[in-house]
Amino acid sequence: MNITQEPIDALRAQVTVKLEKQDYEGRCEKILQHQRKQIVMPGFRKGKVPMDIVKKQYGKTVLADELNKLLSESLQKHISENKLHVLGNPIPAEEQEENGDWDNPDAFTFTYELGLAPEVDLKFGWRARFTRHTIPVDKKAIDNRVLDMQRQHGTVSDVEVSEEKDMLIGTFVQLEESGAQLEGGITNKSSISIEFTDDKASKDNLIGLSIGSDIVVDPHKVSKNHEDLGKMLGISHEQVHALKGDFKFTVEEIKRLNPHDVGQSLFDKIYPKGEVKDEKDFRSRIEKDLEGHFDRDAEWVFRRRFIVDLIEYMKIPLPEVFLKRWIKLSNDKPVTEEQIESEFAGYADSLRWQLLQQTVMKDQEMKITAEELESEARKFVGAQYAQYGMPLDEEAMDTVAKGVLAKDEERRKIADVIIERKVVDFLKTKVSIKDKSISYEKFSELAAEVK
Repeated sequence: MNITQEPIDALRAQVTVKLEKQDYEGRCEKILQHQRKQIVMPGFRKGKVPMDIVKKQYGKTVLADELNKLLSESLQKHISENKLHVLGNPIPAEEQEENGDWDNPDAFTFTYELGLAPEVDLKFGWRARFTRHTIPVDKKAIDNRVLDMQRQHGTVSDVEVSEEKDMLIGTFVQLEESGAQLEGGITNKSSISIEFTDDKASKDNLIGLSIGSDIVVDPHKVSKNHEDLGKMLGISHEQVHALKGDFKFTVEEIKRLNPHDVGQSLFDKIYPKGEVKDEKDFRSRIEKDLEGHFDRDAEWVFRRRFIVDLIEYMKIPLPEVFLKRWIKLSNDKPVTEEQIESEFAGYADSLRWQLLQQTVMKDQEMKITAEELESEARKFVGAQYAQYGMPLDEEAMDTVAKGVLAKDEERRKIADVIIERKVVDFLKTKVSIKDKSISYEKFSELAAEVK
């Protein structure tokens, strides 16, 4: 056996494997002898079929199987011995054909292409500057939070005439273009929140209605998005996309949320009883809470955005031609060139982040301890159960966390969270980061982009 490697370019190499007859002949002979013992053929006793017949019937299949195994073993040994950091797996060279005679097997030559991982430089230089967007805790933010708390602990009452913050409950009936009820059309009892109706004309028309009122609405204009519209009319996502025309909405109930008064009763509902004694103290506590909340949000958004921006800044090269061919050849289902092109950018950035993480982990000799895995699993479990209002005691938390870590996939997910946190913490020390205050609305837009 002889293996040689030649560079194609900086991130691709061509590997040629030449197999001599002595490399595979013994392996094939052993497999055929074993098969001979199992063969039952008319005119011969079991295990006594002549070897020439066995080779004629099974020889090429066994040869192909053993050559594939031998090639795989030799390529992996070559990669390991030469400490090559490859991406994907070796693939047949595009313009090189195998060389060998399958009818009279002797020497065979196979040529493969390797995709090589780039060297990742962790010296970013003075131009590596990034922005951490923060939200100011101003009077408006505090006022909005106070109002949220008033509404959260308020009461709902039935009223006769609708105003701009009310909710209308009634029945939607689909109409024809003529304005008559569409036969077999959609009918559904649901609600419209006037406060959250963005279309001004539609919102104005919903104010001043009384119980029993009929109004014609465009359902797209009284809902927030397609998901909201589907729930409003009780229809599927596909039906939402095809939906056209107006609906009649008959008002059956009008609900009004009456915010809780700002006073001791509200203070005691939100904080331990008697701990907050006046509105000044109440707003001060809210300001402190918001500072912590906004800072956590700012850090979460920064870390997500930082990964994206840093990958773009570093411009880590990849053997893109190789990777696209490898994706196509290694996929179980047929993949078109168009599919590969449309999804490759996202795949490439994900691969770049993996390479950067691997480089940092190796450079800093980072390890993940069992204690770190257990601690992260407890946080994960605690958050999951708290989301459903089911807090766990310490013993139950330990039991569930151990159960999570016993599953390989869940364990890997938790390990990935720890790795990402450690790597980002390190990378933050290697670049320049400047805080920039922006509005809550603008911050929300940034947050939506990185979810």
